[in-house]
Amino acid sequence: MKKTSSFGIALMIFISSIALIFCTASCEPVAASPLYVGGSGPGNYTMIQDALDNATADGTIYVFPGTYHERLILTTPVHLIGNNKDSTVLDGDNQEYVVVLDAGDCTLSGFTITHSGRVFPKAGVYIKSNGNIVSGNILTDNFYGMRLETVRRNLISSNEIFRNLRCGVYFSRSSDNTLTGNIVSNHPVNGFGLYEFSNNNTLLENVLSQNNYSGINIRESTNNRVMNNHFNGDRIGLHVPPPEYSTNVQGNVFSENRISLEEEQDSIVAIGSYYTVLLIIVFFILWIKKK
Repeated sequence: MKKTSSFGIALMIFISSIALIFCTASCEPVAASPLYVGGSGPGNYTMIQDALDNATADGTIYVFPGTYHERLILTTPVHLIGNNKDSTVLDGDNQEYVVVLDAGDCTLSGFTITHSGRVFPKAGVYIKSNGNIVSGNILTDNFYGMRLETVRRNLISSNEIFRNLRCGVYFSRSSDNTLTGNIVSNHPVNGFGLYEFSNNNTLLENVLSQNNYSGINIRESTNNRVMNNHFNGDRIGLHVPPPEYSTNVQGNVFSENRISLEEEQDSIVAIGSYYTVLLIIVFFILWIKKK
């Protein structure tokens, strides 16, 4: 009787183990198939936003060449990939933002992104979430090429950003982001503008040229790293805040800028210097009158 009981228990354990192994193998998540937009394949979407609305988290959407007159909002973490940045165009028709990264951990790559709204604060790409990758795109003829607002840990790399109406990339209260390998040129104001406590960002190996105010303009922001960038033909290559903001500037190359590196003077020091000069002038005038 004991042998039969022991055998039964052993058999149950064996069956349970096999069932567990089978369940573990069969219950692993299966990656969703990519979605396609454009082209002639069966089941391909004609509108990118329709594909985005049907995508699952961490899914991939491939977009065939063409001009898509859409304004996209990414509310699910996905990888949105254009076939070719020169021939896959997102055209916002001068209305609102062209692409909004509302969900974090998205990838946006392989597009020309153009014709955002023409007024502040519209942009070709509006990043309002964390941990995104924006790489290998062309951003042109927008109000801002790209705008980051109150976000962290985004990677902006290897984009061509030129001839936007204000700035190439505008930061507001955005920290711990990395911009590397971008070519940024021909803006009426700044190539990169970091404002309002945009701290601990890394600006590395970018090329900034022919920007009418500055290549990089950093104000009221601390502990930013500006390293190995090339500044060519900007009015001011690099503008940094006063020393107490601890900007790390290393290995940059400046050529043919009206001013290569401009350090902002602390406002209290500036006021003190102004009044010192004023007192000297007054003293000198009084001294002349006594004579």
